[in-house]
Amino acid sequence: MIRINLLPVREARRQASLRLQGILLAGSAVAGIVLCIILQVSVSSQIAGRQSTLQAKQAELKKLEATQSEVRKFEREKAEIEAKLAVIAEIEKARTGPVRVMDTIAVQIPKRVWLTSLNAKEGRLEITGRSLDAEVVADFVTDLEQTPLISNVELMETQLKEIEGLKLNTFRFKAQYPHPKPSAAAAASKDGGKKKKRRSKKKK
Repeated sequence: MIRINLLPVREARRQASLRLQGILLAGSAVAGIVLCIILQVSVSSQIAGRQSTLQAKQAELKKLEATQSEVRKFEREKAEIEAKLAVIAEIEKARTGPVRVMDTIAVQIPKRVWLTSLNAKEGRLEITGRSLDAEVVADFVTDLEQTPLISNVELMETQLKEIEGLKLNTFRFKAQYPHPKPSAAAAASKDGGKKKKRRSKKKK
């Protein structure tokens, strides 16, 4: 009977199987490393892209903030200019108002009436004068009441006096004329001016 020793063959097969397992494990490890590198590169690329986008958005936001600051500054300057113009317009109205009132009185005054005083201030008008008779004074008051500038004419006093040998009627009446009231813009401008003066004093 012939005997065959199979141990060397089995040993060779076992070693070949071990080598194959080692190759597979090495290949798996290499594949895992390559996959990790690919994932890391992809994630890094995405992070870099997001950071670039974020930086661009931040730069755009800074530009918008600078633009908004300029717009607010322009609006403040515009409001200050409008307030100053409103004040100038009110001053002009207040300055020309009494002049127009005096022109109206000069046109309406009768021939037999003489004025001795005329005070016009902040919409209030007070006139004193003399006349040859009371009827002319009444006509004068009526004519003034009918003008567009003068209103609420009220005869306060009338007396018959002898002046320089002549008997004359002295009179005094009051009235009103349009006078602009300080607007909110003017008040704001004045308050702003006071605040600036206070700040300048504090700095000194």
